[in-house]
Amino acid sequence: MSKRITAPDTQADIDLRVCLDKVPRQSFVMIAGAGSGKTTSLVKALHHIVESKGVVMKRQGQQVACITYTEIAALEIWNDVGNNPLVHVSTIHSFLWTVIRPFQADIKKWVLKRIIKKLSDLREAESAFSSRVQQRTREKNARDQERYEMLGTLVNEVNSFNYGTGSNYSKGILGHNDIMDMVPELIESKPMLGVIISQKFPYVFVDESQDTFPNIVNALKKIEQEHKGRFCLGFFGDPMQKIYTTGIGEISLGDKWITIKKPENFRCSQEVLKVINEIRNDGDGLKQTRGRTIKENDIDVPVEGSAHIFILPIDQQRIQNLRKVQEWSATKFNDNNWVNDKEVKIFVIVHRMAATRLGFPNLYSALNDDSPTGFKEGLLDGTAWPLRPLISFLLPLVSKGQNNKNFEVLQILREKCPLLVDKKVNSVELPKIMARLNVAVNELIACMKHGSGATILDALKIIYTNELYTLDKRLVDHMNNQIQIEEGEDTDNLNLEIESITRLFTCPVTELWGYKTYIEDESPFATQQGVKGAEFERVITILDDEEGTHNLFSYDKYFGLSPLSKTDLENIEQGRDNVIDRTRRLFYVSCSRAQKDLIVVYYTADIEAAINNVRRKQIFEETCIYTVNNLN
Repeated sequence: MSKRITAPDTQADIDLRVCLDKVPRQSFVMIAGAGSGKTTSLVKALHHIVESKGVVMKRQGQQVACITYTEIAALEIWNDVGNNPLVHVSTIHSFLWTVIRPFQADIKKWVLKRIIKKLSDLREAESAFSSRVQQRTREKNARDQERYEMLGTLVNEVNSFNYGTGSNYSKGILGHNDIMDMVPELIESKPMLGVIISQKFPYVFVDESQDTFPNIVNALKKIEQEHKGRFCLGFFGDPMQKIYTTGIGEISLGDKWITIKKPENFRCSQEVLKVINEIRNDGDGLKQTRGRTIKENDIDVPVEGSAHIFILPIDQQRIQNLRKVQEWSATKFNDNNWVNDKEVKIFVIVHRMAATRLGFPNLYSALNDDSPTGFKEGLLDGTAWPLRPLISFLLPLVSKGQNNKNFEVLQILREKCPLLVDKKVNSVELPKIMARLNVAVNELIACMKHGSGATILDALKIIYTNELYTLDKRLVDHMNNQIQIEEGEDTDNLNLEIESITRLFTCPVTELWGYKTYIEDESPFATQQGVKGAEFERVITILDDEEGTHNLFSYDKYFGLSPLSKTDLENIEQGRDNVIDRTRRLFYVSCSRAQKDLIVVYYTADIEAAINNVRRKQIFEETCIYTVNNLN
């Protein structure tokens, strides 16, 4: 039995069990702050349903559904409940596909309806063209109309649809976005779908509810409303940790729903807990309690910890001053782990900041800016297909070669070089082949030396022409400018792909070293948005609007140094999500990762004003506010 299931109950866990035992069934929202053990409460709830209602549910062919945000979270929960077949744990995409997959006729109608809408939009745009519209715009519109007309014909011939990462309607493949749009729409329009879902899954729990799309929340609430008392819908989340603009945030209560609050924080030291409570105070006001403890003589003793803020100038000394902050911390706490990249975590606002600091800004821009979604997502973990040969072959090969580990180089070639793998090499050919490969490997090593001036395309050409590795045909086609458009393919997405890979080819190949450090988690950097759920002993969170290059967040506006725009004021006045709320949530998420010690580094143009405004916020103790003078 997992530790989560056997963990001591909080009052929220007890209240939740009472709710789950009610007849008729009652829906709920659990609000659980950072470090509260939200997943523990969720797992305990799943276990309780299996234990108390499992026999009846099994007899009726029912399951309790748990919808999570990522595959990793789904696997973690699935393992915690002991892989019990009565529990269906999946991502939101997979759950929705499970629900809709049997309704192939409805899927085809939806796809055809979408194609017709695209055609209608194109024709409407064409009819509105003025004499000033360029010829290439007219030609693209005509091509797109022709393509969608052809696509409609091809879709009519599709026998069944499947679910993939990206859509290709002509081949019967639906993408993530299709699933997220289609299923809620069909739930709204086809009551029978709600009947089937409520009968198959009488309990549906949604994890990280604040980041769930509004249309999905509304569709599930519609099922609950139409099958009230027979269907229990539970949302587990924290509006203060909403970090995606597409998320719904706070879940409004349905009729006869209850709210269960879980105020405990088991992660943060006492000083960090004070900071996150002050940050949260201007939001929903939930005051978190307890804090992290350690056992001393069988007694739980609170961890005091620390929380400091450095207010530093925006100048060319950012990186040097950051290092000085780490050195200051090492001295202050008598702890050299502050200058050990593996023992400290540094949170930046966007991945671009980490890319710049680690030396792969061009690579980041190439696959992130105006790029296909798959490239953007795959860039963050090295899975984007254009990067695979670089990560899995080029870097390991050169790394071994640079260190004169010739045996390991030979092992890599034996496993991946087609000249050695695809056929048996006779004793006469082998010396010639090995000599050729040796020259090619040395050329790659020279390319990968800092300051070589070689591009990623240069390295790929060496690999391709010398048959060191079998490159993806798509990559070879891009190298040879031989991209072909298949029937029904999305030309807009293909154009983004072409432009993105063209930029990638021109990147300095040496940027791959910094990128390798990043994806292998060997660097201390992570984004403030990407660490929700994680926790670290030592945390440095960087506030730097200038490097953010977007207007979603602004620490200068949050601390009152920059004026709010007209749009900001309108959003605040009308109760819409706004820059202050978004920045507060991001600040809360990043600071609440610290288990013991927290350092905030705030780069700003007006040091004196920043000091005064930070004092007025009263987030940090007066004696814990520092400037560059304290570093010198």
